Amino acid sequence: QLIHLISGGAVGGAKTHVLSLLQGLSRSHTVLLVCFMEGEFARDARAMGINTRIIKSRNVLADCRTIADTVRKEGYQIIHCHGSRANMMGALIKRRVNVPVVTTVHSDYRLDYLGRPLHRVTYGTINAVALRFLDYYIGVSEAISGLLIRRGFDAQRMFTIYNGVDFSSPRQIVPREQYLDSLGLSYTPESVIFGIAARISPVKDMGTLVRAFAETVRAFPTVRLIIAGDGEQRQEIEALAKELCPPGTVCFAGWVDDTDSFYNAIDVNMLTSVSEGFPYALPEGARMHCATIASRVGGIPYLIDDEVNGLLFQPQDVDALAERMQRLVSDGELRERLSRKLFEKTRDQFSLEATLRHQEEIYASVLRRTARKDRRRDGVLICGAYGHGNAGDEA
Repeated sequence: QLIHLISGGAVGGAKTHVLSLLQGLSRSHTVLLVCFMEGEFARDARAMGINTRIIKSRNVLADCRTIADTVRKEGYQIIHCHGSRANMMGALIKRRVNVPVVTTVHSDYRLDYLGRPLHRVTYGTINAVALRFLDYYIGVSEAISGLLIRRGFDAQRMFTIYNGVDFSSPRQIVPREQYLDSLGLSYTPESVIFGIAARISPVKDMGTLVRAFAETVRAFPTVRLIIAGDGEQRQEIEALAKELCPPGTVCFAGWVDDTDSFYNAIDVNMLTSVSEGFPYALPEGARMHCATIASRVGGIPYLIDDEVNGLLFQPQDVDALAERMQRLVSDGELRERLSRKLFEKTRDQFSLEATLRHQEEIYASVLRRTARKDRRRDGVLICGAYGHGNAGDEA
């Protein structure tokens, strides 16, 4: 029996990860999702059949008592937190219940409020402190897990999981031309369409993308760029695109619900972040056979093998990004090969079913450790490796 805590305002990859995970877990486990606000996240969760409850009294201590009472009365075995507010609640609840508290760390928590100094000082500081009081940590990539360990978190209480996408569910896709026309985008049959679906915020660094696209469109006037998303930097990025790019070549689509149709309509999926965990945008684009260019940060290199199934560049390197964009415009065979290889790797290694199995294994490990701790048992595991062929075992 699992209770998940989240603020309820999550968007993008974190939202997709939590909802798809809980929908899958609900098939074989008792799952309760607790949100601290009503909104699109909670409505989407209910629409997916996830048992969802809202707690929004704005009294933190009263909310902690409510959640703790729920855990005890309904018999939940694990509290699983997502995000700063949930982590704070989990740290406070931990003293009230004899249940392990787990958190999934979706990104570098020191950069979560980049560009919002007040939130960084308040929510960011609270989150950094609360994290230290939780029992177990799940990084959404080896890069995030390694980052936490380097900052002093216990490696023995660390797990890693990768975001998976569902390759089994049927999809209703709007045809490419119809979708592009619905955005009011002017294009030709020869146009190569670049696209990005992400929050328009400093951590995603869309300024680098717009500058690189401006160089690309000067060399190849028929290329187009679609930016799907919203955020605190939208007006700034719109102004930059208007200044640097010819009219009609950059389209701001706002938040996109039908991501399958979006990725089906573009040729090249872009991600220019300065920091990432393991972004859902890349496997989602891979499922729709997009070629991909992404910055070499976080968990991205675990999915993208440079020059094999995608192209990587160092973050904020406009010239390198522009060079890679222009290569894919001029070489259709390269786009096809990269997209095919990425689809195959994503299908084989980053499916939703694989993520669900791994999450269940993590829960089982947490419960085993908790049971041992409750029985006050200590154990020692001694292992050895003696080199090639294990020569020296007899010693």
